[in-house]
Amino acid sequence: MSKDWPLPKYDQNVEPHFLFLITPPNSGSTAMAKILNTSHRAMLLNPKGEGQWLVPGLMEEDRWDEKKFVDYDSVKAVWLRKYQDVQALVQNIDVVIEKSPPNMIRIEKLASKFQDYSLLAINRDPYARCASILYRYNDADKLSSENRLQKLRRITVKWTLLSRIIKKLVMSKNVPLVTYESFCDNPQLLLNRLRLPEGVTEAINIDADVKVKDYKEQKISSQNQRQIAKLEGHEIEFLTRLLSKEEELMSFFGYELLHV
Repeated sequence: MSKDWPLPKYDQNVEPHFLFLITPPNSGSTAMAKILNTSHRAMLLNPKGEGQWLVPGLMEEDRWDEKKFVDYDSVKAVWLRKYQDVQALVQNIDVVIEKSPPNMIRIEKLASKFQDYSLLAINRDPYARCASILYRYNDADKLSSENRLQKLRRITVKWTLLSRIIKKLVMSKNVPLVTYESFCDNPQLLLNRLRLPEGVTEAINIDADVKVKDYKEQKISSQNQRQIAKLEGHEIEFLTRLLSKEEELMSFFGYELLHV
């Protein structure tokens, strides 16, 4: 045991069902998790729904490195201790929703540590995701045109890499897939894809108002067009040239190339 990989005591005979959301960052998973958490029989490990922030070893900058050492016994102990503490107070929690994005590169090893779990894959249109990340994590309006394109290239490369991982899991492990767009168009679709203990899904309120990031609390609605509109025409064409090399991958998720 170390400070990075703690091993708190927990009851090895008491486990919930873990629902792992396999998701890139900025792809709608927070909204989905908060809708799922409206069930009185579900919980999040922390307000963001990302259990990685409970384990110091998972917080490190190399958390996206597939070769990173992970003490899975520590992760299990921390997460189950958190669950059992909440369960002792509430008494009726059957499902833990976990959506740390780096999970996807180690999901098989991670999930196998738990007795009962299910997986759900998520993805989002690359144009909207690029715009979201460009503006949320960069002072985009103050960047030069060249710097904006450089950042958009990096974001697009990351979308491609993560989308390949998701596709592989969907194809090889029969993981159900819900895109951000299909969820926003029909939130009920999310419930139809779930494989949860009996009675949990029925308690989810898909019409609930939820607060995501700095948006006001509201019902589920797509932010794609609003975010894509922040991109210049030549930036959309730039993304299209990059993504045209991945038309098969785009098609798998139901996405199309945009032209101005």
